[in-house]
Amino acid sequence: MKKLDVFIKELTEIFGQRLKSVFIYGSTAKLADSELCGNVNLMVITDVLAGEDLKKVSASAKKWCGGSLFDRSRNPEPVFMGEEEWANSADVYAMEYADIKENHRVVYGEDPVCYINVTGENLRLQCERETKNLLMRFRSHYLLFANDYRKLQTSIVPVIKSCNAIFKTVLRLKGIAIPSSPYEVLDKIHDLTPVDKDFYEKLLCRKEKHCKMNRKETYEIADKTVQELDKLLKYINNL
Repeated sequence: MKKLDVFIKELTEIFGQRLKSVFIYGSTAKLADSELCGNVNLMVITDVLAGEDLKKVSASAKKWCGGSLFDRSRNPEPVFMGEEEWANSADVYAMEYADIKENHRVVYGEDPVCYINVTGENLRLQCERETKNLLMRFRSHYLLFANDYRKLQTSIVPVIKSCNAIFKTVLRLKGIAIPSSPYEVLDKIHDLTPVDKDFYEKLLCRKEKHCKMNRKETYEIADKTVQELDKLLKYINNL
């Protein structure tokens, strides 16, 4: 991917020997450079990271991200961290680090991921916290937009995206390999937990824009979302 090569070259010009590592994480980490065409999550590790560093690299980062939000070749904003911050964040971002350990590819410098240890307890605690926060956010949105079903619909799609990350964490805690498809993840979770598989499949269908919801269906889904997230939270609390 020529765009990635250009960005790394500019990073080395800006940081010099201070640039320690650049790696791709997430689903695109398994793709070859020639297959990368956008939506590439990138982590940049430097020795330390000051505000002035962000100013220096801002123009290069904007070029790396690309065009509008609707541009398929657009990349998410790269994540920058100092070495010490990266090493000390595995307890706070246990879910993210666990996913990075399984899905990353170094494209410059050393591999800082191999030294990271994600404990089961930190993973479970963040999983519980994320599930609780998701439930609280959805309740709050429901409270504010209970009389506007179209606005209520906007809070439904983010639920399944967050739940997929939570489901994968539960599988990791159980020592089960993570499938690539969210439907396969749901199949394995359904075998372990009391979640309603049909309900989450409806959310996936809505997320992928294959399904539409009318007013009645929106409120049925919203009510069920509160129930299912509460059920999931209780299960994780007892892990």
